[in-house]
Amino acid sequence: MKKLIVFTAAALLLLSVFGGCSKLVEDYKADQSYKASRSQMLDEHKSKFQGRGYTSLKTAEEQDAYASIDIAANEDVSVTFDIPGGKVFENFNDILEFYKNDHPEVFWIKDDVAYTYIDRGATVSIELAFKTRGDELELQKAKLDKAVKDIISKAPVKGTEYEKELYINDWLVDNCEYDEDAVAIHKEKKRILANEQDVYGALVERKAVCEGYARAFQLLCTRLNVDCTIIEGYAHENTDDGRIARTAHAWNCVQLDGAWYHVDTTWNDNVDEAFKNVASRRYYYLNLTAREIERDHAISPLYGDTESSAQKSDYRNHFIPLCNTRHYNYFRMNCPTLTSIDKSSAIVNALTDAAKKKMTYFDFVVDPELDFNEIKTKISEGEGFKWIQESNKRNDKNHQLNKKCSLYAFEERGLITFLLYYEG
Repeated sequence: MKKLIVFTAAALLLLSVFGGCSKLVEDYKADQSYKASRSQMLDEHKSKFQGRGYTSLKTAEEQDAYASIDIAANEDVSVTFDIPGGKVFENFNDILEFYKNDHPEVFWIKDDVAYTYIDRGATVSIELAFKTRGDELELQKAKLDKAVKDIISKAPVKGTEYEKELYINDWLVDNCEYDEDAVAIHKEKKRILANEQDVYGALVERKAVCEGYARAFQLLCTRLNVDCTIIEGYAHENTDDGRIARTAHAWNCVQLDGAWYHVDTTWNDNVDEAFKNVASRRYYYLNLTAREIERDHAISPLYGDTESSAQKSDYRNHFIPLCNTRHYNYFRMNCPTLTSIDKSSAIVNALTDAAKKKMTYFDFVVDPELDFNEIKTKISEGEGFKWIQESNKRNDKNHQLNKKCSLYAFEERGLITFLLYYEG
């Protein structure tokens, strides 16, 4: 009887051991199946990515992390996902930033604390922080989709890339308000107020700061098949006490007919209502070269291969070509050019036409071969008055310009603007 009991106990022990092994095998197979399934899912996601942030990623592990962000970001609620530790996690902030810049429509990831994580060594568990979730998030997505469709429905969809870009710039200037309250709160409390830094703020609530403008501009360009990306860096602004402040800033690069240009719709949206429709304010930062934008902007080395940043290159920065073409600069495209102070008939003709239309301003550019300051002095000391007199001779009494029309000169753009005032 003892032998039987011993044998039975041994048999049970063997069954327990083999049963445990079987469970380990099943767990291993399940784990391998999950990894294979997730790998396939990541590969399917990766096949659709074309953004410059994604294509700049150097390794398959970084690309997998980017795809994992996309899968998690498109859930109704935040979920946890794993990425490799080490170098991939060290670069995760950049990877997430590149994802957000490639996908401006994903507005619900928080801007200040975008994710939480648990570092497990070989892997790191990430959970994205959402601003809203569930039904509220779905409602906001629907509102954004409607806003974008409404804006696109009035766009020149069969026009040139430049015409589409001009429409988007005008829409943002006319319909989005720079959020001074959000700026004040951020400066004082280092806190983001609401949606001022994303497309929902700019296109639905119609209030935004620079990042909201830039993301909205990028999204609308993309929907109109105009190649565009976001640029981040710093702006140099004059303060009330006469200093120059260096503040974080965002704007765009856009590709028109194969050439790249800088665009800053935030700075085109002049907050002074009196100048809202004056071209020298409304289009001052439309389609600039790198050299022009860097007069008061500093491009982060993380973005943009510019003449200056190429010398102090940071982690992967060569995915935006150098902007060195002036062809589509707004003023070069739309304003007459003064080629000689003694041959100003084209300027007088254009001024006469502007007065006939009762325009509130008149812009022209000075040929870069001329000495801008010398030309400006001659215009302000008498030539400009002669042009006004000639215009008045040609126009009827209802379109007579006042001799006190104001002159503004913008040497960095080679631009001169007359603010036009009328008699009577």
